[in-house]
Parts: sequence; C-alpha cells; structure tokens
Amino acid sequence: MSDAADKVPGSANHEKAQPVSGWDNLYQHLAVLLWCTTMEIDLIIHIVFFYFIRWLWPFAVIYWTWAFLIDSETPYRGGTDALRFIRDWSFWRHFKAYFDAELIKTCDLDPSQNYIFGYHPHGIYCFGIWPSFLTDLNNFSGLFPGIRLRGTTLDMNWRIPLWRELHMSYGLISVSARSIKYALTRMGPGSSVMIVIGGADEALQAYPGTNDLVLDKRKGFAKIAIQTGAHLVPTFTFGENDLFYQVTAESNPKLRGYQNQFMKALGFSLPIVTNRPFFFFPNRRKLVSVVGAPIEVEKQENPSREYIAQVHGKYLEGLQRLYDEFKDQFAADRTRDLRIVA
Repeated sequence: MSDAADKVPGSANHEKAQPVSGWDNLYQHLAVLLWCTTMEIDLIIHIVFFYFIRWLWPFAVIYWTWAFLIDSETPYRGGTDALRFIRDWSFWRHFKAYFDAELIKTCDLDPSQNYIFGYHPHGIYCFGIWPSFLTDLNNFSGLFPGIRLRGTTLDMNWRIPLWRELHMSYGLISVSARSIKYALTRMGPGSSVMIVIGGADEALQAYPGTNDLVLDKRKGFAKIAIQTGAHLVPTFTFGENDLFYQVTAESNPKLRGYQNQFMKALGFSLPIVTNRPFFFFPNRRKLVSVVGAPIEVEKQENPSREYIAQVHGKYLEGLQRLYDEFKDQFAADRTRDLRIVA
C-alpha cells in the first residue's frame, strides 16, 4: 500500500495480502457463493416445505401471522438485532478475504449527531457494503465509535417469507421515507442509515473500469436529511463496478430496452452478467470503501427546493472530491473517471 493510504486518519486492513492456501481459497469462494445465492436458497426451502414436508404447513401459518401481521412494522421502526449472530458469523471473514476488502475513513464523525451515508456505486450486488458497513469485519465500530448504522433496502424485500428475516439479520430496514425518518429521529444520537442512492438504474451502468452514477435527479435523500437534521456522508467503494461484466446498452440496445421496461414494472433491475466460467461469480478484485467528510445541513421541516438543491449540490461536490483524492491509488486502471449520467 502506498504512503498516501497510511496518512489517512483511519483505516482497517492495511497489511499486505498473504498467500492463500487451498482450503482458504475454497472457504472464500463458498462465502461469496452463499452471499450470491441466498434468494435461491430461500426458494428451495419454500419448495421443500410446501411440496415434501406438508406437516409443517401449520407452522408456516403461525410464522406468516407473526411476520406479516404482528411483526410487520419492524422494518419500518428501526429494525432489530435479534438475529445479529448471522452477520457476526466468523465464516464471513472469508468473504472479506476474497475481495481483500478495506475500509478507510478520512475524518471522525460526531456520535451525538445522526447521519445519512450515501453508498456509491451500486454495482451489481453491492458487495462492498457487507464487510465495511453492515458487519464489523473492517472494524466500522472502532473507526466510528458511537455510530449505529442501518442499511436500507426496497419494500418488496419485506414481503417475502424468511427473506425478510434474513434481511433484518443483516441490519437492514426499509428505504421508505417514514422508515428512514424513524431511525434518524426516534432511535437516539448516533443512529444513522446508509442508502444506495443510485439504485436499480445504477446497477445497469456498472461495468469494469467505469464509475457512472445515477444521482443528478435523486434529491429525496437530501430532503430527508434536512427534515431530520441528519448530516450527509458520501462514501465510495473502489472496485465495486469491476466485479462483473454485463451486457451494455451499446452492445445490445434492444435487450437494454427490455431491461428498462422490467425495471419500471417491478422496481428493480436485472443485469445480464457475462462472467466466465460462472456468470454469477464476481471477479476477484480488491474493494476499498472510503468514507468522506460529512456535509452539514440546517434542519427545516419544510425546506425549499432551492435549499434542497443546494445541499444536494454540496453532496455531489463532496463525493467528487472523495473520488478524486483516491482514484489514482485505488482505480489506477480505470478507463474513465466518475460521471453523473442521470
């Protein structure tokens, strides 16, 4: 690692990568495979239960009653740590090792303040968010003491049996405005959320060597920050877009048109990845998540469009500075610099 990295105020995992043994390599691939196939595993469990173990149906009814009637508001009221042991599982260290994942901070964060972290870029799976922000694999709690961070995800994820529990075990909550506002105003100082702002649109822009962001018209996060008084923290994960090759609008415009229609209809995108030999398996690239300086906001219940645009502009400037500061160190082989494409 260059001297520039050693000068930042805080960083985890600066040591050089060690040789990987055969068993370690196997465990690393298994950890990544597990992360990539949780939806398929959830589907298999449902098929087995409903077609082969019918005596479990009464228990399924009890679970549905609890999950969708009694516990339905939990993802909108700060989530839960009841299943935290899943993300604290030591096996996930192999996931971190596969990507040689690293977390760098550029300044301290005041634990008496609440924050909205913006995660960029989305990539295909948001792999970098797991070792650096949702778990403590990269010592987030040590680098940012007193900051209790929740990730956010689409509401559709809370409507799928068992899948919703898995997402809550990851420390996720709903990305809806009411959910974010609850976490920032009702859970005390230091309670913060992370939003992957580019969303489904940005996933379709992910391609190695590029960092194209969908951010220009997305100002909702800035409005919520102003309404709650939460400061904005830009973060950038170098290497996130280098994990998959996918069909692009240039290579197949007709297919991209179908993808856009699918995204508008269902709210999430379906990138067509072309990795070899296993299309669903990410390239082994280093992931470096850098946390920038917070952008302070003035709390207002009914902010004007002008002030929202002003805060949004400051956020874009902060994100650009963060990228420019570290791009030569962690994206030296890029084909082009960061672009705001929509």
